[in-house]
Amino acid sequence: MIVTVAFRTLGCRLNQAETDAFKSELTKFNLREVSGSEPANLTVINSCAVTRAAEAKTRATITAARRISPNGKIAIVGCYSQLAAAELLDIPGVYLVLGNNEKYNLFDFLDEIDQGEKIVRVTTPGLAATTFRTGYHSSLDQRIRVNLKIQEGCDYYCAYCILPYLRGAPRSREPQDCIAEIRQLTEQGVREIILTGINLGRYQSPEGDLAALIRRLLDETTIPRIRLSSIEPDLITPQLIELIASEPRLCRYLHIPLQHGADTVLGLMKRHYQTADYAALVDSIKQRMPEICIGADVMVGFPGETESEFEQMRRFIENIDITYLHVFRYSARPGTPAADLGDHIPDSEKKRRSAILRQLSGRKRTQFMQTFSGKVCPVLFEEKIATDTWQGLTDNYVKVRANSKEHLYNRIRKVRIIHVSGDFLKGELLSE
Repeated sequence: MIVTVAFRTLGCRLNQAETDAFKSELTKFNLREVSGSEPANLTVINSCAVTRAAEAKTRATITAARRISPNGKIAIVGCYSQLAAAELLDIPGVYLVLGNNEKYNLFDFLDEIDQGEKIVRVTTPGLAATTFRTGYHSSLDQRIRVNLKIQEGCDYYCAYCILPYLRGAPRSREPQDCIAEIRQLTEQGVREIILTGINLGRYQSPEGDLAALIRRLLDETTIPRIRLSSIEPDLITPQLIELIASEPRLCRYLHIPLQHGADTVLGLMKRHYQTADYAALVDSIKQRMPEICIGADVMVGFPGETESEFEQMRRFIENIDITYLHVFRYSARPGTPAADLGDHIPDSEKKRRSAILRQLSGRKRTQFMQTFSGKVCPVLFEEKIATDTWQGLTDNYVKVRANSKEHLYNRIRKVRIIHVSGDFLKGELLSE
């Protein structure tokens, strides 16, 4: 009999938000969650397939689940299920494979898989009624920063990306549903909401775009902090920039995918901007908010990327005022246009180029953190890491540590920054 369930979540913030939705259903089915390191009757793996490395992590997670729970059953849901359902169902221990349209119904199949039946349900992604669920966050979950899914799907069809084929067309959550859930989360003690989506900037409701939604969230909820997850550069509007600049409850943080710093490669990638557009956007944001943290995704080893084009990217990143990079090595996705171009860059060269950009990212992050010396920052404290030592996050996504005998968990307090210490800032707590 299936009584205990363990969850493993791979990939993006959106997957974490969806796993929260699964957890909120547990009590309806008389199920109890156990940690991923404990034996479970059922292990649910919310999978990722954005790169070959993500697929490998999903397979490794299946292996780990079989080792921890040799008598348990495994359910694979999400993007990798969408891509390789039959392959997954053939793996020993896997009894349930559900695509992105079907994953929210995973507990409906408990009786069948408990009796040893193997089930696969994967349909073409579309405007599924089960795209969004309310009640994502269990009252037993003590997290104080929570991902809130407000958008699904993408129609950009970048040459390297498989997600439009796995997630379907853009669709958005109703504003009133977002408001209702944020109110619920606020009552449960959540202090920060991260708005998430596959292509967040494509949020659209009858009432307006993402900026219009955020305006309502600010007006109709009391959540102390709202943060945006990754948003495409061509979808960042002047209205959105002004909102972030003028509203203290909106975190001064943007993650803006760049992908490459050479226009020739951006064209092959079928991106929606050129480097001059990106540089102008970053400059306009920084002019308005000098202390905003701006992160960027970049890719090395796209088919045909020359050493000259890589060097163009390195110089471009060096000269724009961003804070850090997420560096990815190109991974061919079958079914995407870029897969037909071949994968001509050796892995050793991709690793070399990745290392160069990661070193650059480290320097930029350190430079950004050094600008806070002597300043006062509001910090949301999340954990006690040593005796009388607490760690939290500024709104602009910098870790801060401060000493205090007070209980600071889930509190936002002002901290004067003393110095930079590795990947965090050291500060002193100010009296309220």
